[in-house]
Amino acid sequence: MKVTILVMFMAMFISGCGKSADPREELAKRQKIPGYREARIFCTQCHKMPDSAQHEPAAWPSVVTRMEGLMQTNRRKVPTAQEREAIIGYLQSSPS
Repeated sequence: MKVTILVMFMAMFISGCGKSADPREELAKRQKIPGYREARIFCTQCHKMPDSAQHEPAAWPSVVTRMEGLMQTNRRKVPTAQEREAIIGYLQSSPS
């Protein structure tokens, strides 16, 4: 019984020793995705960067439109049409 518990503990310990992802590497990858810069500029005026997994890719255009309305209401800077398309592209293609 003690041996079984020891083996199970060792297996859990060893499996937890894997290399975890470096947050700096993850950020560097995201920064290379087109539209990241624009999303960071406009989305973070009011909240943290959105997670692309929050919505299905097809839903992002309407979400961005809704957010633009809130930006206007709150007198925040609103993206140009080109910046808007870049933001939507980023949100639709970025890994979650």
